[in-house]
Amino acid sequence: MKQRIISVSLFTLLLYGAVFAGGFSKLPSSARAVALGGSLVSFADDPNLVFYNPAGIASLKTLSIGSSYTQLFTGISGDNLGYVTASAVANLGFVGNLGVGLKSFSSNYWKENELVGSYAQELFDFLSVGGSVKLLQWSTPAPSGRLAVPEEGLSNVSLAFDVGAQSQIRDIFPDNDLRVGIFFGNLNRPSIAKNASPDGKLDLTMVAGATYISKVYDYAVTFHYKVEGEVKRLGIGTEIVAMKKSLLGEPIQLLLRVGGGGAPSPAKQGDLNGGFGVNVAGFTFDYAFAYQTELLYISGSHYLSLRYSF
Repeated sequence: MKQRIISVSLFTLLLYGAVFAGGFSKLPSSARAVALGGSLVSFADDPNLVFYNPAGIASLKTLSIGSSYTQLFTGISGDNLGYVTASAVANLGFVGNLGVGLKSFSSNYWKENELVGSYAQELFDFLSVGGSVKLLQWSTPAPSGRLAVPEEGLSNVSLAFDVGAQSQIRDIFPDNDLRVGIFFGNLNRPSIAKNASPDGKLDLTMVAGATYISKVYDYAVTFHYKVEGEVKRLGIGTEIVAMKKSLLGEPIQLLLRVGGGGAPSPAKQGDLNGGFGVNVAGFTFDYAFAYQTELLYISGSHYLSLRYSF
């Protein structure tokens, strides 16, 4: 009985966030980002940046691809929650970089899909800019069950636009770099409501962050501040290269990550996250576990990602 109540409550929370708070596709798109406190806005070596800050893909020099799978809230029964993402970035030389991304979330009651097309260019050695066009689609099935009121299912398609910029200060200290990033999402504030109701408008998203990178001791410390409508969130994380080895002539790296964050307003919500990454011959496998401190009786979420650079 308790699991059924939790399932219904969780769905109500997701539905409320998607329809009334403009929460379309707010789920994380990368295990690495989750473990680092929730954002990649100031990173520049990951194809998943098409979802976090398109300017970051400008520095990728080869074809890079990525995919993610999320197991949401283990222990939930009565619903099938599924969430997958995929991304790819191609370097076109002096023309710039092109990226594509796909998000797909589904449950028994709600489905969301997002198709992203991104472009980025390095204007100077220290500055990159980028933008994205997003095709957003959502649908709900027709009510079912003995007491259901007969009516058609609902669906809608919208377009949204994102922009971002990054700047890198090399050798702010000897062999230490600082990268800062800024991102604006859903600039046109499209409505996901079928009747274009203002209640269905997506919130304008603004994210600013910085990453301190030590090339001497192989670690990075990152933080970001995010404003999305009335919700404000601060996140912080650390990534450490814990091991460097060689296997059959191929370098192997083990990366450890820990992070967290919180949204103190309008409703308190926080998370504690951890994970790791393994890099072998261009392949990187990332894992993260996120524990929501305010969601009682619900286990955390598992995130799996795979990246490859050709």
